[in-house]
Amino acid sequence: MTRKIITLCALGAVVAGQIGAALALPVNNSYIQSSANEIRGFLGSYARPTVYVDQNACGEPQTSAMACGPYTISVGTGFLQQQESSYGNYVAKFILAHEWGHSVQFTRGINRQPPMQELQADCVGGTFAKYAETNLRYPSFIENAVASARDAADYAEHGTPSQRDYYSRYGYANGFNVCMTRI
Repeated sequence: MTRKIITLCALGAVVAGQIGAALALPVNNSYIQSSANEIRGFLGSYARPTVYVDQNACGEPQTSAMACGPYTISVGTGFLQQQESSYGNYVAKFILAHEWGHSVQFTRGINRQPPMQELQADCVGGTFAKYAETNLRYPSFIENAVASARDAADYAEHGTPSQRDYYSRYGYANGFNVCMTRI
């Protein structure tokens, strides 16, 4: 009996994940620029980058998500759509906030040793997830965002899955100022 219940729970989780992926919001230029405006409302006093969509604005070989200075963030709709389809709605907002965190680092002249540079940006992403939930009334998406961040871990520049998990949640729990002063 216990084995049947465990099997049914596992099947339910798989189906729920497939339904979530099927219901992913379309990630297009409008969605990305709207997200950038939301993030600007929260972090705009620290950095005001322009978000370029599907333009390889940082000279990257393929569009994903990257900040290459205090004034430039480059993102690809395909990459962000894949992230939302895989991990759930609003993950693209977390990724964009993470890149915004890098723009803040560029603006403030912060240059941490790997992987702390990336983990500080994860922390900033976590602060935006909390802001979006509390002030913009989004449903909580920190679990989805953490799953995406964990899977992007590379054990080098971007840290380990557990580090990415920790620092994303640290920002969510403690806020922007703590991210910038204690990491």
